[in-house]
Amino acid sequence: MRHHQFASWSLEFNLHTLIVKLLFDEDLVEGAVVDCARTASPLLVRRFHREREKVYTIADPDERNAAFFRLHLDWFREWGLETFLRERIAAFPNLETHLKALAFRKARNKTEEASELYVNRDREWHGMVALRPERFGKKKSLVLFLNHELMHLNDMVDPKFGYSPEISDLSQSPSQQRLLRERYRLLWDVTIDGRLIGAGLETGATREQRWNEFNRAFSSLPEAKCQETFQSLWIGPAPQHVQLVTLARDPRGLGASHAPQPGGPCPLCGFPTFEWSHGLPEPITAAIQAEFQHWSPEHGACKRCVEVYESSAAIKLQHATEQPLYCVQGG
Repeated sequence: MRHHQFASWSLEFNLHTLIVKLLFDEDLVEGAVVDCARTASPLLVRRFHREREKVYTIADPDERNAAFFRLHLDWFREWGLETFLRERIAAFPNLETHLKALAFRKARNKTEEASELYVNRDREWHGMVALRPERFGKKKSLVLFLNHELMHLNDMVDPKFGYSPEISDLSQSPSQQRLLRERYRLLWDVTIDGRLIGAGLETGATREQRWNEFNRAFSSLPEAKCQETFQSLWIGPAPQHVQLVTLARDPRGLGASHAPQPGGPCPLCGFPTFEWSHGLPEPITAAIQAEFQHWSPEHGACKRCVEVYESSAAIKLQHATEQPLYCVQGG
């Protein structure tokens, strides 16, 4: 978990008689205000810079920093940025019902922009949204981003969704876990954007864009099955976390039999395969079971994974034969 410095104050506002606490990172407030000053009317910009110049005359560093924050906060409100965020949050009722606080912090780059959920010792939920300050100067971009990320949080705090941060287990290889996370994230994004558009809210990805991503990620599915699955996600109601995990792990529903199926996922690497290896020699099965304790020979393995273990076994055998059979030590 990353730690960030937030202001010692908080904003509270009443939406449908429910209290939600907002927290803002000082760097985000300053960055947003300075960015908005670039496009504001000349009269407001001059007043902003005059007030800012006065703060530089404060000798004490702590007092000067506090004064800068108060100034930036005043302009954050005057330019309607606080009100804008309130209006976006109001569109997602689960946030009002379940979140104790919602914090906004500055993201250093685009890849860091995301929403996160934390639980404190009192079992209270706190949300955090990381975004770049320059988004406040481009309201269209900010609306698209916030709708998607706030829907993420809206799902995470919904008891019906049943969110859990853990979607893999220790028996999976790193490549399996990475593939599972990528698939899960895409499935969730598809349902989020589909529900947003269905509710008349804007989002950053169109149906065509999401379909192209889905079609590439689940290319092992027959075309009709692929289209049917995507459509059910796009127009369907809010899903459950466990449903998305199950689909990400085994999109063809072949894993339940534990027997190798054409196009089914290899239990070692997680990738679909039509080339299964059977009747593996004992050294290979032992090497696999050393890393995958729940694997057994009847589960099978793809040809590529078996070749990796065969190569590893050959290297170990060669190394063993190169060792001296005995050693005579001089006295």
